[in-house]
Amino acid sequence: MSLTLRPTGLASPVDKDRGDYIVCSDWAMGRIYEERGSPQHLGWYWSLHGILGKPVDMRTDGRAPTLEAAKAEFDASWREMARVGKARGAQLGMIPP
Repeated sequence: MSLTLRPTGLASPVDKDRGDYIVCSDWAMGRIYEERGSPQHLGWYWSLHGILGKPVDMRTDGRAPTLEAAKAEFDASWREMARVGKARGAQLGMIPP
């Protein structure tokens, strides 16, 4: 499943220069945004939304130094969720937008 970033348009005028994206496939499934005032090595925050009954050790959010690193971490978490869901017999992509 291909993941796409779309600007949220939620930023205040002060933060218009900062990245703020909804992560989408068939539906909005998470968010990645640049945080003002965070240390440079933790400047980007990512979160995967709507995960119910996940394993305790599964990451659904995190921080990264760059947008590319945040996208990679988000994608890795999404793929792990898909793998766990498939092992449990769940079908991903069945949640409406």
